[in-house]
Formats: sequence, structure tokens, C-alpha cells
Amino acid sequence: MKSMHRPKGVRSAPQQDGSLRGFTFVELLVVLAIIAVLASLLSSALNQTKAKAHQITCLSNLKQLSLAWHGYFNDNDDQLPLNKSEDGANEKLFGRRNALGSWVVGNPKEDITTRNIVKGTLYPYARFASMYRCPDDRSTVVGHPFPRTRSYSMSFYMNGDAAGIEPRVKTLFSAIDNPSPEKVFVFIEEHENSVWSGSFSVVPPEKGVLAAPIWVSTPAERHNRGYNLSFADGHVEYWKWYSSKSLLPASRPSADRHEIRDLRRLQDGVPKP
Repeated sequence: MKSMHRPKGVRSAPQQDGSLRGFTFVELLVVLAIIAVLASLLSSALNQTKAKAHQITCLSNLKQLSLAWHGYFNDNDDQLPLNKSEDGANEKLFGRRNALGSWVVGNPKEDITTRNIVKGTLYPYARFASMYRCPDDRSTVVGHPFPRTRSYSMSFYMNGDAAGIEPRVKTLFSAIDNPSPEKVFVFIEEHENSVWSGSFSVVPPEKGVLAAPIWVSTPAERHNRGYNLSFADGHVEYWKWYSSKSLLPASRPSADRHEIRDLRRLQDGVPKP
């Protein structure tokens, strides 16, 4: 008996066991939910990767500034670059600015171009304006939509305003010996609401009002509630805040033991007399 052949293009009827059935509405919702979860996980991973890349770039910027700082005093008979601030025309609005002849000039709260970066004495050693700004710094110039030109400041104790008056303020690299250079911080990522001149101030523990721990300048909290800084020997580090809250406004006593720990850690990076 001859077998019967089904003409081409004719489909067989669905089997009774349902092996050729389509998706139900519930199954479709489950698939869409899984896709949404996977997309969310992927987006979170990409954001974390981007944030880490920005943190690494910020560390690299500080490393380049540190190399520029070393290049300067090596070319200038051990003399550290000047870090002097002065009164600005709009000091009440913007705060003080860095004076001509300093490692950087001006005030990032009011500078709408990189002109004052170029005027700085370190610019010949660090000739890219992007090195002076953290990629995670979203702050803008006061009253303008322009991104700020600088995120970093230099320790007040590195040839700052009180040079020749305050023995902690060092004018020569060779004078940084207590503590040793690997423990003394130089450049630091400063909070956008704290930064103005190119000088970052830390009150030594014995000079606080009634010996209370006082903040003057405030580090940033951009990188997973942490900040980057460089040290006099040239190495850079990332420090995460012990405190879980914002430390602004500055110029006030520390409020809790974690905040005091954050302040003491920075005070340990200040030269001793």
C-alpha cells in the first residue's frame, strides 16, 4: 500500500499535548520582567564601571599634578611653588582667589575660561587644563552654566600665605621631614562648595578654638563618598569618609566621632613645626 504524502506548504495541526502552542499572556509578562531585571543590572554595572573609571582618572590627574610639583622644585633649587591667596573683587560672593605667581591663579567659582589655569606656575609642567578638574565634578560657575575649571587645591602648608610666619608652612621641599614626605598631603580633591582659592586649609589639632576639632576647608565626596589626594613623595591615594553625612558647612566643629576621625586623619598629613 502506497504511503500518502502531504503537499508542500501544508502544516500539520497542533498536537494534543500542546507542544506547538504560543506564549500565554502570563508567560509574556514573565519574560518582559526578566528582560527588565537584566537591563537594570546591566545599567547598574555600567554606571559602576563609569564611576570607577572617573575615580581612576581623578587619581591620574593628581599624579600628574604631583609630578608637575616635583618638576617645579627640582628646577627651582628646592623652592616649592607659591600658593598665595588674595582678596577678590567679589569676595563675599566667590571667596578669595589665588594670586599671580601661584601654582594656579583665580577662583573656580567665577572663572569661565581656563586662562587662570594657564597663568599658574605649574602649567608648564602640566599642560592640559583637563588635569585640574575631576571628571565627576558637576559643579558650574556661579551664575553661569559653564563647568568649573578646577576641582583640586593644594595644602595651605605648602608655601601658603603664612610662609615665614607659621613654622608649619614649608617653602622648601627638603624642609618636609616631620612627618616624612610620604605622610604629608599636597594636592587634594576639594568639595565644590568649599573650593575657592587654590589653598586647602586644615587647622592643626592644638590650634582649634578651645582645642575643638574645627573644619576650615572640606574635601570632596564624589567617589562613593570619598576623595583623592596626593602626597609629598609623589604617591596618590583614595580615602573614603568614615562619617556617613555631609560635612558642610565648613568652619565649624566636628559633630561626631566618625567626623572627628576624618579630620584627624587629614591633620596627621600636616607638617609639624
